[in-house]
Formats: sequence, structure tokens, C-alpha cells
Amino acid sequence: MPDFREFMLTLALAALATTPAAAQNVQRNAFPGGSTLLLESVTVSPGARTVYVSGHVADPLDAAKPKAGFGDTRTQTISTLRRIDQALQRQGMSIKDVIRLTIYVVADPALGQPDYAGMNAGYREFFGTAANPHVVARSAFEIKGLQIPGLLLEIDAVAAR
Repeated sequence: MPDFREFMLTLALAALATTPAAAQNVQRNAFPGGSTLLLESVTVSPGARTVYVSGHVADPLDAAKPKAGFGDTRTQTISTLRRIDQALQRQGMSIKDVIRLTIYVVADPALGQPDYAGMNAGYREFFGTAANPHVVARSAFEIKGLQIPGLLLEIDAVAAR
């Protein structure tokens, strides 16, 4: 008959075997009181696979007419997050694995300031949803401009599983 320590070790190993790998390696830490937009921190344990995604920008609204523009901040956020999701899928991950975003926002000429409300509206289509209940650790910075006129934001990401 196994002793108590062997029994406890067996129980612990069984619990790990039934816990999804993502839950074992990535811990999302909410702000005290909770936030519906972002996390206070994320802990990534040894053994997790981590992917760092370079800065992405929005696709033109019309690929045949790239000078037609990129849309408003919300539209560009959605387009950019789709591109990040596609990059992650090529690495065997998805937007659900994102743990950190850095967002660089340019003032919208129509508003005279960055459109953080539009950025958050686009963000909410990918994070904190029924399809992806996770939110991420993130920072957003106002910058003077990007290399291509009409772009209002650039986003880079870190994903882990």
C-alpha cells in the first residue's frame, strides 16, 4: 500500500494532467477589484512557449487602392489585431494566447487627439468576449506619427502558452 506522500504526489500529478497546459504555464493576474480592459500582470512559468510579435499596422481599407486610407482608430485596431492573430496562427497560436500588448497611438486629425475610446472599442472585439474571455497586460502611448501617413496606431504583442 502506498504511503501518504506517494498518495499526495499521485493526486498532484493527476490534477496537473487534467489542467489545461495553458493554465499550468500562464497565470493572468487581475487588478484588485478587477478591470474589464486589462490585467495588472501576467506570470509565465518555465516550460511555456512564448512568441513575440513585431509591430503590426492596419491593412488599407481597399487593397486595390492603398492610398484610399486605413479608416478610423477603431477600424485600424480591428484590422491590426486580425493581422496579429494571423501571425500567431502561423506559429500555432491565436489571439487567445496574447498576454501583453504595446499600442502606439497617433492623434486622429479629425479629433485633434488620440482616439483611445475607438482603440478600446476595437480591442473589446477581441478581448473580454465570449469567444476569448481573456484580457491582457498592456500599455498605450501617444506618438507623433508612423512611417505611413494615415496610420493611427501600431501594435506589438507577446503571446504565451
